[in-house]
Amino acid sequence: MIKKVDMNIFLHFLLVSKQMNDFTVSEAKDTLMYEHKDFTDDVEARKFIYRQLTRTVKKGLLKRTTKLDEGVKKVIYSKTKKFLAATISPIVRGSKAKEIMARSTQPKIEKNVDYQGELKKELFEYEIDLNTILEEAKEYKRLSVRFPKLQGQLQQHNTRAKEKSIKLLGKINALQNLLGYTVIGHKPC
Repeated sequence: MIKKVDMNIFLHFLLVSKQMNDFTVSEAKDTLMYEHKDFTDDVEARKFIYRQLTRTVKKGLLKRTTKLDEGVKKVIYSKTKKFLAATISPIVRGSKAKEIMARSTQPKIEKNVDYQGELKKELFEYEIDLNTILEEAKEYKRLSVRFPKLQGQLQQHNTRAKEKSIKLLGKINALQNLLGYTVIGHKPC
């Protein structure tokens, strides 16, 4: 017997439209905030998602599992057999949800976004990060000469710094190409 279940429109969007499964509250919040620009407050969006997920767990449509990931406790939400067997219908409750839905059904007007400015800002931030990592690597080398007994430990840190610098170089080169700049020959550690 297939059961019809009503679900908040935004949770329906995440679970049915986006087909999210085995996710955290943060992942659901990030997806919702990315897809629905009306959710602007990070904390309020997180609270909203958490309340909706808690209700859905109580209904038996989702299960909540705690896992350890590299020593960090993560709470994962997964669809249950009951969810998969049910027909899920989106509903709109509350004035806030109705207001958001009314706005989202109106035609979207593309805002004039300053992509160039945003890309330049990101490029500047990446270049600062790269310079910081290059200085960090220099310090590891200096310390390894000064403290030879720490060389193994310092080498590990230096290797990580080198890997970070390579990733940042890739990002910097991509943004420079996109902006039409001559690619500056930064070098990894």
